[in-house]
Amino acid sequence: MLNFIKNLFTGRQNEGRTENKDVNIAKNLDDNEKYIKTIFDKCSDIVIRKFNIANNPNYKAALIYIDGMIQQNIIEESIIKRLTNKNADHTYNPGSEKYSKYLLGIKDEDIYEKMDNAIEAILNGNPVLFINGISKALNVNLKNPPGRNIEEPTTETVVRGSREGFSESIRINTCLLRKKIKNVNLKMECLKIGKQTKTDVVISYLANIANHKIVNEVKERLSKIDIDSVLDSNFIEEYIDDHPLSFFPTIFRTEKPDVAAGKLLEGRIAIIVDGTPTVLTVPAIFAEFIQTGEDYYMRFIPATLNRWLRYFSFFLSLTLPGFYVALVTFHQELVPTSLVVTIIKARAGVPLPSLWECFMMLLAYEILREAGVRMPRAVGQAVSVVGALVLGQAAVEAGLVSTPMVIVTALTGIASFTIPSPEMNMALTYPRFILLFLGGTLGILGLTCGLLIMLMNLISMRSFGVPYMGPIVPLIMEELPDIAIRAPLWSTIRRPKLITWKRDNRRQTITRISSIKQEQEKATQQKLKEK
Repeated sequence: MLNFIKNLFTGRQNEGRTENKDVNIAKNLDDNEKYIKTIFDKCSDIVIRKFNIANNPNYKAALIYIDGMIQQNIIEESIIKRLTNKNADHTYNPGSEKYSKYLLGIKDEDIYEKMDNAIEAILNGNPVLFINGISKALNVNLKNPPGRNIEEPTTETVVRGSREGFSESIRINTCLLRKKIKNVNLKMECLKIGKQTKTDVVISYLANIANHKIVNEVKERLSKIDIDSVLDSNFIEEYIDDHPLSFFPTIFRTEKPDVAAGKLLEGRIAIIVDGTPTVLTVPAIFAEFIQTGEDYYMRFIPATLNRWLRYFSFFLSLTLPGFYVALVTFHQELVPTSLVVTIIKARAGVPLPSLWECFMMLLAYEILREAGVRMPRAVGQAVSVVGALVLGQAAVEAGLVSTPMVIVTALTGIASFTIPSPEMNMALTYPRFILLFLGGTLGILGLTCGLLIMLMNLISMRSFGVPYMGPIVPLIMEELPDIAIRAPLWSTIRRPKLITWKRDNRRQTITRISSIKQEQEKATQQKLKEK
């Protein structure tokens, strides 16, 4: 009885599944066609195109492909017309494998004896050729799946620099990286993840720069992923993240090839997932999420000022609500008298305490921001701006909130927009609320304790073995200039110590080209004086 129930349950589980066993390709074309139809049962997008090679009924063949994965005119011009042409070069017998291989330019590695390999090629979008009398399948490898053209990424807009962005095609993305780094040391190792989707994932790194221990760690973590589907790079990120429960991201994301290339040149590893325009780079440190690739496309003085502004905005967005509530609730003596009087007048008639007043305003801001993101692009921005103005003005006129609180909330939101990384921007949301409640209940003491705990947490974090707060903790003096400021390119000689295993120089150990010219001119003048 138990066996019957077990078999019944197992049978229901396996109902509708198609077993794809390790089957050899048959010589008989009809047998192969029957097997393909069985495997792709109820798949209306599978096309089986039958024809005669060299227009001879003795040489039957079938081309199998997925409709839409390759343009119909490419199939007609590049495959069907060549194989059905009676006047083609008959160096080989038209019914032989070598004939089709010669006409279509098929490589040896694209000729399969196992049905599993042929089915995988079909699922990847390639047309596969079966010939009657030959127990092999030929992968024509002409896939051209529909996809988006190369466009400027909307999440990483720049004023100066490359406008190219990654797309959903993994081959386009690898080509964009090859275009930036023309070096044989740029490796692209591919593996498939996902039992059902079998998504291509490429590990890219510079073999002569990257730390091979980190490369092996990345490979090991990816190989251990056991999942049915990989539809986005976040599916990979959550499995390999060192601190998946932390608010702060430890894996960097980018949609720009120039940014990813810059990370590779520093010794990092890029993870490219098919079907998503977002590329992951590891290891990541905290400072990366405040910096932008555009910092290195402008002069270092304005770039440094912009970087300082982002650091200040990060701190302001994180602590301003909690600090304001702590001041007006517990530490009025720290505020100038005239400002205290103004705040008291503005808060006259407001029914809520400052803590809950600020909480409601921040919550309304988060709702408006989410609504602006989810709504159509044409109206999303208008809804965010108009909604903020209308709600803020209406709340002040109704006496629900005070005018200074509207200003604090607006400053908090605007400051968060200066952070270039969307992941870091979102990461500030929950710590901001935590610090708000600490400041509103314990004053500046609670706010300070919350910041110290957060700092200790950041110091303890690692990204693939690299300290998250490096090179501040641990302190590496020679790398601090490119963290605190945007150091001049001619002064950053060595690659990051915590990331690369081989600290060779990025450039010549010189100060500036102009200084060399000045030294040469001085030497020439000295020689003239001696003469």
